[in-house]
Amino acid sequence: MTPPPPGRVDPDLADRLTDAVLLSGLPVAFGEEGPGVRIRPARPATDSDRCAGAAALDWLPSPRLSGAAAMAEPGQPAGPAREVVGTAMENALAEFLPAFGLEAARDGSGRELRVGPPALPAAGLRVPPGVLAARPAGPTPAELGLPAALLDTLRRSAALAGLPLAAHLGGTGITLAPCPPTGDAAAGPGEDQGAEGAADLGWNPSRRLADLADSDRSEAPAAATARAAVDAAMRHALGTALRACGTELRWLHAVQRLRVYGESVPTIRR
Repeated sequence: MTPPPPGRVDPDLADRLTDAVLLSGLPVAFGEEGPGVRIRPARPATDSDRCAGAAALDWLPSPRLSGAAAMAEPGQPAGPAREVVGTAMENALAEFLPAFGLEAARDGSGRELRVGPPALPAAGLRVPPGVLAARPAGPTPAELGLPAALLDTLRRSAALAGLPLAAHLGGTGITLAPCPPTGDAAAGPGEDQGAEGAADLGWNPSRRLADLADSDRSEAPAAATARAAVDAAMRHALGTALRACGTELRWLHAVQRLRVYGESVPTIRR
């Protein structure tokens, strides 16, 4: 098959990338403004760089964070925050895209996260369209009794980073669950022993992926593998991205939980 001309992403690759990103629960950015994953043609790093048809992936945070970073003076937090959020989210993409049959890697210069047509396997996870299973929505964070100040802090940080916050426990995006009232007895030395006013963070992918993973279809094992890969990658990314945007978090290694406590630094303002 003749490769696309320079400056264009292979159409099948673009479709598969878009579907994989949406299945993961992340938004796709269109144009130059976020939030979401921007899928664009790879840019040759050198004259010998053969990247025709390959895609480069960028994470675009909220226009508010991008604007604040563009106007920030040296020493202000917006610029570093934008870089930290972008790197964290691109690392997450590189972690979970292989579970969808898409290999992502940095180019030789380290500037771009690329997915190229030569790396595409003959088959990857394809989620067929279908009627979504009836699922209870689950309680909202407020109905779970989480502190309003904690929710406000997390909403601000998630909005800055460009990450969706699930409206209820079964929704797509960042989820919140109350901590055990007496803390985690299994927490290791120096880890959290009392979690009053804190919450545990998680990530829900799209309903399409979750429903397929829980079904009896032949694609269910591959969908379950993809869901687990997204969960692990996003837990890593959330701690870094949200902390850069002003939320205090800690990863509890012994119990494998990401815990949020509230605001850590002044909110980035534009």
